[in-house]
Amino acid sequence: MRKPLIILAKLVVALLSVAGTGLLIFEGWLIWHYEYGIGLPDERKLAALSVPAPACSTSNQQTYVPLSEIPPLVRQAAVAYEEPEFYERLSLNPLIELVVAITHNRGPRPSSITASVTRCLISLNPACCRGLDWHIGNIALMTRVAKTLSRDRILEIHLNESYFGRGSYGVGAASTAYFDKPLALLTVDEIAVIAALPRMPTLLSRRTDLAQDRRNAVIDRMLQAKIINDAEATTARARPLQFREIPPDNATQRRKL
Repeated sequence: MRKPLIILAKLVVALLSVAGTGLLIFEGWLIWHYEYGIGLPDERKLAALSVPAPACSTSNQQTYVPLSEIPPLVRQAAVAYEEPEFYERLSLNPLIELVVAITHNRGPRPSSITASVTRCLISLNPACCRGLDWHIGNIALMTRVAKTLSRDRILEIHLNESYFGRGSYGVGAASTAYFDKPLALLTVDEIAVIAALPRMPTLLSRRTDLAQDRRNAVIDRMLQAKIINDAEATTARARPLQFREIPPDNATQRRKL
């Protein structure tokens, strides 16, 4: 009776050993796959993006504006609307945020700005990811972006590489496309429109009624963040929303967008 038990115990130990080895091999494959296998930019490539310059857009419609030249209110409005705690939160790493959320018994805060930069960088290699790889690859790359790039640089890429509709990439091009003026001359209500565009660029560029609703939502966020006062918010909400008319030679392009 004792001998069969010893044989069974040895068999169980052997199976566990094989299973453990298999798990180690699988873990090693996962690490290799998401570090190198699917073509995501590694930390060395990301570090090369730390200087102010286009990161992933090749559109000739892009007008690149360094963060230092973007008016403070434009930067603040984008942060207030997309991710109010962008500069204050402990980490932009989605895995660390998940741990912090569980520890504090709350839902994880979205990393909208870092996520937009991550999608931008993934787009450099269209064949990179599909299905589950795309979702896990996003988390892996967001972790690298948060570790490698400063928050100012992440925000700069977001403001310059995001699509704003009307064929424009970045706040500089959007300011011209919608209001025919440079960033420095935008009013509070116009800044609020620009901040709202990246979430729904195509729809908001065509529906001024929806754009006005989103504009007012951004104005509310700006007021909550105390970057504008009550009088400025009231004046901005009251202003009629009017986009620049698209020149006739661009009408065909607009229908395609």
